[in-house]
Amino acid sequence: MHSFVISLFIILVGPVFAEEETSDNFHLLDKTHYLLKNNLDYLANRVDSFFATERADDEFGRSTLRIRTNYELRELARGESDINYRINFKIPSLNRRIKESTDKLFPNKKDSEDSSSQSQIPTESRRDWYFNADVGVNASIPPKAVLRTRLRKNFLFEKWSHRFSEEVTYVTEEDGLTEETILTSDFSISTNLLLRITNSKEWKVLSKQFRTNHGPNLIHQVTERDALSYSLIAQSIIEEEGPWILSNYRLSTRYRRDLYRHWIYLDTITGLDFPKEYSFRRNPFVIFQLEVLFGS
Repeated sequence: MHSFVISLFIILVGPVFAEEETSDNFHLLDKTHYLLKNNLDYLANRVDSFFATERADDEFGRSTLRIRTNYELRELARGESDINYRINFKIPSLNRRIKESTDKLFPNKKDSEDSSSQSQIPTESRRDWYFNADVGVNASIPPKAVLRTRLRKNFLFEKWSHRFSEEVTYVTEEDGLTEETILTSDFSISTNLLLRITNSKEWKVLSKQFRTNHGPNLIHQVTERDALSYSLIAQSIIEEEGPWILSNYRLSTRYRRDLYRHWIYLDTITGLDFPKEYSFRRNPFVIFQLEVLFGS
């Protein structure tokens, strides 16, 4: 399996650097810039588009197919490889109905506030609630099918952008149904440097397991084809009928490279885990990921 993953990297990466770059009017980043260049949260949209996040797929109306293969090395453990397939599809009619319902529940107020209170209300916020669904397949034995639905909303202020997301996932395995809530807060330090603070909780309904993640993430868009992400995350867990405990600290760095025309990407993730099960002793790891993205 090790030789297979290495060979796959060599075969796909080798011809890429020999390919002469040409301008392409349909590049994802160009599209994003054209559609969102006047928004206060342009940097957050740009890096999310580059990292191919679920939020970018949802809000930019993409229908995509992602194929990700990754290989993980960890101290005192055997290397593990995995391949995931994910299809994201847009449902315009359902999205429109949800938008109409949320507009009735949360009507948009006109800018009738005086200037002294403008710093306390969202500015230039895209008012829509976004609903999306995607289907995925994990290439395990037996294969696991994944069905996810998400509802999200952005709240943009003068300096901070807050993003709320509610997600429900069904997986054909013992865990079954999972509910997840995410709140991220973004602050643009410069035109290429974004501070993101993430707070999330995940509830596995059937296994009665509750997890949370909290911490800052510094994202640096080095060039149009390169980006770095630095994160420090604290993780906690409540097992069935157990106490709420701090389970792990994670310090990691992620480098992402656009290998070919915004549809082949290579990620290298290095970091340190400090899990409670190892008495919070360091546990270094490195992950190599190759992603091929098809679609809009």
